[in-house]
Amino acid sequence: MKQVYFYDKETKMFNGYDVIEDTAEIPANATAVKPVDSNGVGLYDPTWNESTHSWDSLTENEWKKKYTIPEVKPVPTQEEQAAAQQMLAVADLQGKVVTLTSTVDKLSKSNNELNATLAQIMLQNATNAGTNGGK
Repeated sequence: MKQVYFYDKETKMFNGYDVIEDTAEIPANATAVKPVDSNGVGLYDPTWNESTHSWDSLTENEWKKKYTIPEVKPVPTQEEQAAAQQMLAVADLQGKVVTLTSTVDKLSKSNNELNATLAQIMLQNATNAGTNGGK
């Protein structure tokens, strides 16, 4: 069995391969020459060159230029834009809630410390009043 590589009769572009019997004749639009470079690496858009009995190839850059599809960036709908604005507003509000919660916690701690200080002062005053005869 041997592998043959087919090419289009008109464009000579590679269009597949098949395995045939060793004794079978290679079809007119096929060759036993593998479409690879001298290092055994596949070619970019190989085309059969009948005069040299070899495959021609595009360069990598030529191939990329030929087959690169321009990136199409989708335009968001008005509903998607509105949803995005709402998400930003919610995120902003969540940040403000975190800040306010932290501020309230700090104020509560400060208030508790002031109440404890005030209680000590009042206790000291009461103690002093009892010691000084209520004066």
